[in-house]
Amino acid sequence: MKHFWSILIAAALCACSQQGDSSKPTVTLHPHEEFTGDVKGYTSVFLAGTIDMGKAERWQDEAERLFAEKPGSYILYNPRQAEWHPEREGEMDYQVNWKLEHLESADWILMNFLPGSQSPITLLELGLHAKSGKLIVVCTPGYFRYDNVRITCGRYGVPMYSSLETAIEAIR
Repeated sequence: MKHFWSILIAAALCACSQQGDSSKPTVTLHPHEEFTGDVKGYTSVFLAGTIDMGKAERWQDEAERLFAEKPGSYILYNPRQAEWHPEREGEMDYQVNWKLEHLESADWILMNFLPGSQSPITLLELGLHAKSGKLIVVCTPGYFRYDNVRITCGRYGVPMYSSLETAIEAIR
């Protein structure tokens, strides 16, 4: 059902963009979804960060809204699934490989560490991509390993912001 709504929303955005706005719509893809259009002209952004097994604030929804309002055309890779079924055979392998593939192929990685979370997978991804030149981090002192993130970002020249809005504005 989620896939149906994603297609319907993408079609509606496409129709709106054809009614006077020359830019392409922002498209969000989750695991098990694919973009079949021409990716030329899109900037791809992987939304890495706190999920906490689905218990964390849905910050990715706010990121999607902010990108949709921003000039330009974006493909957002959002690893947060509407329905996560880890008991499904092969699902964990699929999810991890989907994330690794899209982290590597994205033009940008927007990484958000939420206060009060631990986000161990996000820390792993920070280490994997700190030298990539395509990482933008959101982290505030409320995150329990703030100093580790701050020092790592400083060492490798990764821009770090205190809000999602300013981080997204930095993506051009």
